[in-house]
Amino acid sequence: MDDAPKLSVVLLSPELSKLHAGALMASVAASSGMTVNVFASMGALGQFRRQVVEERRFVVDEVGRELLAKDVPLFHRMLADARDLGDLHVYGCAMAADLMGWRDEDFLDLVEDVIGVAAFFGKSEGAQVITI
Repeated sequence: MDDAPKLSVVLLSPELSKLHAGALMASVAASSGMTVNVFASMGALGQFRRQVVEERRFVVDEVGRELLAKDVPLFHRMLADARDLGDLHVYGCAMAADLMGWRDEDFLDLVEDVIGVAAFFGKSEGAQVITI
């Protein structure tokens, strides 16, 4: 898939509704044949921790509350499903992980690797970049 169009989604916000929007865009792009790289950094990275997902301790606004109340498949499930269907990769930000003292094993299996910004830029070469 080297010639496939590329999309990079940078997730910064911990808000469930924004994570959901980013996951939706990434999922549609991957299922449409695009190569997709998702980079969770700053507040968003914490929402990819196993403990947060298992305990459903999400940062929610009005839309986030509705997502939870209506039992909609959440961002992590959408990304995992899209990864199974297309060329989608999820990375955590090394600086944010180091700052917070989080280790690789703290994150969902969905997070392939914890990498630096320079490495993500390399993966994003030639891609359209969306920041949420």
